Amino acid sequence: MIKAKNKQLVIDYQSSYFYRQRRKQQRKRWLKGSLLLLTLAILILAASLVQAATGESASHVHENPLISGPQLLFDHPDASLRSALPLDLQADIEINGLMVYTEIKQVFINPHQVTLEGKYQFPLPENAAVNYLKVKIGKRVIEGKIMEKQQAKRAYIKAKQSGQKASLVEQQRPNLFTNKIANIPPQTKVEVTLKLISTVSYQDGKFNLALPLAMTSRYQAKDAALSPAETASEFFNITDSSLTTSQASIQVELNAGVAITHIVSNSHRINSQALNNHFSHYQISLDKPQVKADRQFQLQWQLNADEQPQVTSFSEQIAGDYYTLLTFLPPTHQSAQPLPRDLIFIIDTSGSMQGGSINQAKASLQQALSLLTPQDSFNIIAFNSETEQLFHHSEMVSERTMARAQHFIDQLRAEGGTEMYRPLNNALMMGKTSDQHASAIRQLIFITDGAVSNEFELMQLLQTAIGNARLFTVGIGRAPNGYFMKKAAQFGRGSYVFIQQLNQVQNNVSALMNKISEPVLSNIELILNKQIHQGVEIYPKQLPDLYNGQALQVAIKSSLPINHLQVQGDTTTALWHKQLIINDNQNAVAISTLWARRKIEELLDSLVTASDPETIKTQVIATSIAHQIISPYTSFIALENQPFSPPLLAKNNTTPALKLNMPQTALGWQPQLLFGLILLIIAALIFRARASDNDG
Repeated sequence: MIKAKNKQLVIDYQSSYFYRQRRKQQRKRWLKGSLLLLTLAILILAASLVQAATGESASHVHENPLISGPQLLFDHPDASLRSALPLDLQADIEINGLMVYTEIKQVFINPHQVTLEGKYQFPLPENAAVNYLKVKIGKRVIEGKIMEKQQAKRAYIKAKQSGQKASLVEQQRPNLFTNKIANIPPQTKVEVTLKLISTVSYQDGKFNLALPLAMTSRYQAKDAALSPAETASEFFNITDSSLTTSQASIQVELNAGVAITHIVSNSHRINSQALNNHFSHYQISLDKPQVKADRQFQLQWQLNADEQPQVTSFSEQIAGDYYTLLTFLPPTHQSAQPLPRDLIFIIDTSGSMQGGSINQAKASLQQALSLLTPQDSFNIIAFNSETEQLFHHSEMVSERTMARAQHFIDQLRAEGGTEMYRPLNNALMMGKTSDQHASAIRQLIFITDGAVSNEFELMQLLQTAIGNARLFTVGIGRAPNGYFMKKAAQFGRGSYVFIQQLNQVQNNVSALMNKISEPVLSNIELILNKQIHQGVEIYPKQLPDLYNGQALQVAIKSSLPINHLQVQGDTTTALWHKQLIINDNQNAVAISTLWARRKIEELLDSLVTASDPETIKTQVIATSIAHQIISPYTSFIALENQPFSPPLLAKNNTTPALKLNMPQTALGWQPQLLFGLILLIIAALIFRARASDNDG
């Protein structure tokens, strides 16, 4: 401080130093307080951003965290930009009689500023034959061909390294596929087109079509045995549905050939419009242009009972061979006296059953129990990572046992893993009460979403231990593992049913329990004239038991047309025999493809019975390549003929940027924004502090 005294300047050094120190301390306190307030503001901003980004999906995940539609990952060098992105799915389905021709387009965009590889997994119907692949990247179109799996993988890697556009589609499960696409340019649209052929199913007078749009994350059991085909598969799990939900649009053209009386979907709201005055031809679409790909699409229709054919046949001739798809309905039969049964209910209470699935499962079990009679015996096994039984052995139906069963069901909660082997084995080996009749039929009712990866091990158990018992599967949830449900029922010589919503439980379970009360036909055989038809191949080789309302379908390869054959089987009272005259052979395309698909399925099933894996592999590859359909040992590979030189960064590319409508969380921008804000604030505070020191 400077003071004037007698016109002389007097400098007060002590005062000047004191005030400087006090101002310095004030600045420090201000800086600390500002930093604290700004840090608090950043935390609040971070919380709001996270809540805004994940609020909608969080509720979805809470409902069922393990279900997701196809999700796309890019192999971006920046790990923060590898978030899952959505696919747009477009399904165009044409149904002619029992034949189903489906074209599926999977559309997405590389939103990044660098050329990348994209990969994703997706579900398809487990009984479908996938026989066409086309990939359009920008304006470039490449088509695929079937190749042995390892050879296709080497070709893909070579194309990727040389800068060629390429796509590799592999079968991981009969109902689960993966696709890798190499060298996708920045901000470029990609369209993947797959074509598949399948047949509709028939149950209780109704025709059914199912198209899976979502997947349930598979639980890997401890020390699980994989089939020889599965050991060579490359899995990548992309099931974080909190990040994105793929969208789907579906169009169906249904031409039944005869009048249709009823069309309904138990999974989605639909619109249907008749295309002719005979009401045999319809155009069907969803009530919205797009829906979330978070559940299986189901379509069901009925025909006029007077016009419904008892025998239908589709045929195709290729290079001197005839391929026939034959479907016929068994006779209806009902015994006057129901047979006594010993029923074991197996209910899945693992973590994948959380939300609506466990409620559906418990309601299904309660409905089934309500339909038992006093001459039936029963038991309940609940399982997740552990196994719990209601009784040590099955007990007769009574007020006491039913009350204990109800209390047991009330306590069930969904949590833990999905260890299916032990409860299934326990059910097969379980003793029954001495009060039950010795000839009582043992039936296993398996209620689950089938979210397991060790299907092969479970098939082996059923093949070796099923004996005279029969296994029936009840598929629960929005995306049940249809492959496991059907295969378990096949090896268990039973049948299956799917339940996606709680309001379907009563009707579906009642229909199942009524149907399995007595088989219509067992030990079925097809008999052809061996002098005329030599070297005939029929699939499946072992025909299943049939129950009321079921149809039998077989695929036949022969050197001459099939005009007639005989069918025989056992009813509960006598031998049944019928001569089938086939006079309505309809020419159709891709019957040979379906036959090849059934043959491959039969070959793979033989691995369960310890057939030689190398011999089976050779036969599967030969059939797959000859008929150009994908298999566990072959892949679809699409390769660009000429390599291209992709720019590494979009800034070196003169192509204008595309406008992308991506989910807010798709590019992972929130963490980067917050980090940038923090750096800017810290830099500003440091600059202010230094400036204040210099001023002082």
